[in-house]
Amino acid sequence: MNVRIRPLGGGLLAVAVLLVVAACSPDYAPLPFDAARQPGRLAELQADNAAEPVELDRFGGWANAPAQFDGLTPGPFFRVEQVDGAWWFVTPDGNPMFSKGATDVNWLGANLADDDLHQVLVTKYGDESTWASATHDRLDDWGFNTVGPWSSGSVVTGRTHGHVILDLASVRSPRYPGTKVTDYWSPTWVQYARDLMANQWAPYANDPYLLGYFLDNELIWGADHFNSTGVSLLQHYIGFPSGSPGRNAAIDFLRQTAGSLAVFNSTWGTGFTNWDQLATLNPLQLIPSGPAAVAVTDGFMLATFEQYATVAVDAVRRVDPNHLIFGPRFHHYPGDILFRAAAEHFEVVAMAAYAPDAWLDDLDAITQEVDVPVLVEEFSFKGLDSGYWNIKNWAPRVMTQADRALAYDRFVETFSRRPYAVGYHWYKWMDNPYRGSDGFSGDNFGLLRPDDTRYTTFTEHVAQVNRRVENWHHTG
Repeated sequence: MNVRIRPLGGGLLAVAVLLVVAACSPDYAPLPFDAARQPGRLAELQADNAAEPVELDRFGGWANAPAQFDGLTPGPFFRVEQVDGAWWFVTPDGNPMFSKGATDVNWLGANLADDDLHQVLVTKYGDESTWASATHDRLDDWGFNTVGPWSSGSVVTGRTHGHVILDLASVRSPRYPGTKVTDYWSPTWVQYARDLMANQWAPYANDPYLLGYFLDNELIWGADHFNSTGVSLLQHYIGFPSGSPGRNAAIDFLRQTAGSLAVFNSTWGTGFTNWDQLATLNPLQLIPSGPAAVAVTDGFMLATFEQYATVAVDAVRRVDPNHLIFGPRFHHYPGDILFRAAAEHFEVVAMAAYAPDAWLDDLDAITQEVDVPVLVEEFSFKGLDSGYWNIKNWAPRVMTQADRALAYDRFVETFSRRPYAVGYHWYKWMDNPYRGSDGFSGDNFGLLRPDDTRYTTFTEHVAQVNRRVENWHHTG
């Protein structure tokens, strides 16, 4: 059985290759940490946790929380409340809870497929229930109280989870051929969203362990999206077929915001002589090259997001009036315009946080005017000593597993001390493995290697960090 976890023949070669790449691209340069500090920091965390042990209820809530939380009451489902200015999830048992999760906790293994890496788990555990029991123990040992997306039902059952991504507007939703976004004005999509929620996700409506719903995963909202190739949402919509609801909505928006042909032509550098000619618009004519065009582009992005959010939330609430909604899992901080709008529609705003710390500055600023809890639905750090190239999928890189532990430590403490923070979900349970057909594959995202062995230095540190979070969030 070929597990293939060290395609370069060893960590030193991987480090050498990545240092060469880093010299060519600062984005690949490893973050600076002093690995020698890690043992001392681990001992400090262990001492602090021994002095202030956190006891958890059956949902992962803070059962021995200080007296300030005595006013919280039980309820049938998770909710969010503020205590002394800080947001918390509240468990059905009535305790404050900070969600600490991991994604991709899956019986299928590192590839999420019935392949040789799944057989590693079959050989080791025999059956899924035995694997699930051992996995629950690992989650508990490492201080995780939540199971994130792309995880097996066997670890979701009877444990707090945020694994449901509704995929209302995913690639499986009705789209026009060759397009990358869904037409949110299309009656076909509106009905699709309602039917999908009612037919596929209704069983979760009464699940007390469900933390909340993610509507989608990292949809395109602007030209900065990794899958948008520099094309704005307005351009995507103008690229829809003639007469489609979304294209019509875009043309109507352009006409209404301009008010006159003179303003429209000035904004976009066109020479139209009557409004009917807007029917001939193509995406290349709507490259935003000046402040006025940028403002219109942003305005349409907001209008489209409002349409999406209104339809999506309605689809959920027709089936489930109780559980929290986290939004569409923004692929990074979405900008102030969309963040404000998201706060109006969703109880919690979820976003990924792979970029450097600028996103924290953005959140610190916007939450001064928009008081809403924030869930980091993905973050990760990759160690160059893992033996992988670590260039297939982007995440910050560090030199060693000790550095990785310190990076996790700094990220979690810095974020969890924010009053708007309510949780973080680590990406992910196992590494992205090397695949022989793709020589650049292999990313050290995991708590575990694909052969189900853990990164000991990293997971020991993660366990102690996770146990400090309730106190960090409480004290700020």
